[in-house]
Amino acid sequence: MVKNYLKDVYVGGTDDSRELYASWAATYDKEVQENGYVTPQRVANALKDVVRDQSEHILDYGCGTGLSGSALQAVGFENIDGLDVSQEMVILAEKKSIYKNLRVFDPSNEIPVYRDQYKIITAIGVIGAGAAPLKTFDSLFALLPPDGLFAFSFNDHTLNDPNYEKKVKQCLNSGHAAILHKSYGSHLPKANLKSNIYILKKL
Repeated sequence: MVKNYLKDVYVGGTDDSRELYASWAATYDKEVQENGYVTPQRVANALKDVVRDQSEHILDYGCGTGLSGSALQAVGFENIDGLDVSQEMVILAEKKSIYKNLRVFDPSNEIPVYRDQYKIITAIGVIGAGAAPLKTFDSLFALLPPDGLFAFSFNDHTLNDPNYEKKVKQCLNSGHAAILHKSYGSHLPKANLKSNIYILKKL
């Protein structure tokens, strides 16, 4: 019997998430697509509406097997780099010919990206329960240049912790960012999960 990982991912903390995603890699695409995973398409469509030049370089942080990169590519973005903590998932992403550059890194180290390298950074289904910790928000936002865009999502499990929405509000209220898009909608509809998607512009 094939193991179902979708419920497991929200149970543990972030300490064991690399091991879980390594085990999940082979069946990840099938399982989330069977549950109607649409957050990548929602983020990609929202970005398309606010980005004039689709040749802008994008960092797809937490790219996994490439579902988010595929959604970005489908709406016309041409220059996408991928970065993830799971070698097993990146091996699968490589086969999809989406990314110009694709790398694996150790999350206990700094993100291997220099400041202002990318004008657009995405973290689609990446920050939150069972995945990257909240501090990742600050780390990624700090890498953007002025007028850079940060596109990300928080699913229902993540939104149950008020600290995540609080982080977004603090960023906006401090004058460090303006919000270009926020909407609540489908995430994994067959699992009865929704998500907020956001696009922030760095000021």
